[in-house]
Amino acid sequence: MFISPRYLANIENKGQHPSLQIFFELIQRYHISVDQFLLDTPAAKDTQRRQLDALLDDMSDTGIRIVTATAKEISEVEKEGE
Repeated sequence: MFISPRYLANIENKGQHPSLQIFFELIQRYHISVDQFLLDTPAAKDTQRRQLDALLDDMSDTGIRIVTATAKEISEVEKEGE
């Protein structure tokens, strides 16, 4: 992205609204759901899932097997805690 560090800092820290083009580039680059900005429904889960999907897209089959096994173990531990 061709924006100044100062402009980005103002967006992050001072609440400056980015241009529509910059907004679009940011949500694409960081795999953020635009729903959280446009809809009244909470979208944190959607954003996290999109970020996870982006990571999984670049992962090898071995990595995916490891993530799957880890997720299954977490699920079992959470069920035991209920």
